[in-house]
Amino acid sequence: MKCLVTGATGFLGTNLVVELLKQGWDVRASGSRANGTPYLQALAVEYVAADITKPEECARLADGCDVVFHVAGDTSFWKRQYARQRQINVEGTRNIAEACVAAGVKRLIHTSTADVFGYSEDGQAVTEGHPFNYVNMDYNYGETKVAGDEVARSYQSDALDVVLIHPGFMIGPYDHTLQVGRVFFELKDGKIPAYPPGGSSFCHVTEVAKAHIAAANKGRAGESYICAGMPYSNLPFADFFGQMADAVNTKRPRFAMPYWAWIAYAYLSEWFGNITNQAPQINPGQARYMGRPQMYDSSKAIKELDYLVPPVEDGIRDALQWYRSNGFKI
Repeated sequence: MKCLVTGATGFLGTNLVVELLKQGWDVRASGSRANGTPYLQALAVEYVAADITKPEECARLADGCDVVFHVAGDTSFWKRQYARQRQINVEGTRNIAEACVAAGVKRLIHTSTADVFGYSEDGQAVTEGHPFNYVNMDYNYGETKVAGDEVARSYQSDALDVVLIHPGFMIGPYDHTLQVGRVFFELKDGKIPAYPPGGSSFCHVTEVAKAHIAAANKGRAGESYICAGMPYSNLPFADFFGQMADAVNTKRPRFAMPYWAWIAYAYLSEWFGNITNQAPQINPGQARYMGRPQMYDSSKAIKELDYLVPPVEDGIRDALQWYRSNGFKI
């Protein structure tokens, strides 16, 4: 089977490419970087650089492919990049879906996020039927993913199967952009005295990658699958940051940051970013989102895709092992 992986230079994309190769797939990897990454260059893949916001660059990507894994997305939270984020997450999805139709691709696996199913105020885990309710909080990433999902679903037809995967908070190997990894380093350096409010649904990136492949093989057309956590891996950030601190033999953050202080810090971070012309550590929309109990139930993916939810400790261990084996000093 030949496939295309968009966003192959990213955290999940790289893990997906690795797992596809293990299972014998012929992989065409794509990303916005001209030459990919050293991690992709070490693998037996065809690499094609492309900007998915440009239809003419997407048109050739899917040629000869049986399956397309559309993993590419913009997770940034700087307001200056909101327009670009919408172009990537919404119109980029449309461009890839159009390329699939033109190339006669049989199945499109669209990577979304569990965030599109919102949260429960009482902290209970939600499933695929829950509505998006991160509203009126300037959470642009979540809003663009909701819109991107609508675009992907609109291409479901007898000719093209569309299956959606909704990851939670992923941790594990190949986090070379330090999406999660920077927390390890900041904890080790004593730069995180407090943990944020809220919590999340933690999952192992390798298992999320495997679920994408299972979706290509046996996922039901038109269906969504949450690939996040279960009760034992739905944790407040206090517990998660504590486990990360323990893993690098440093002190746990000492206290919880009040919600109001967390939002105020985000406004300060955004203001400082505008002054320095650098992306802020966090913005108010992201802070409001993180202050909610982001708890999810992955039972459907467990039943239909053989998805696994290891203990959070496993993801932390595997992430650290990868950093250390790849020259990161942690």
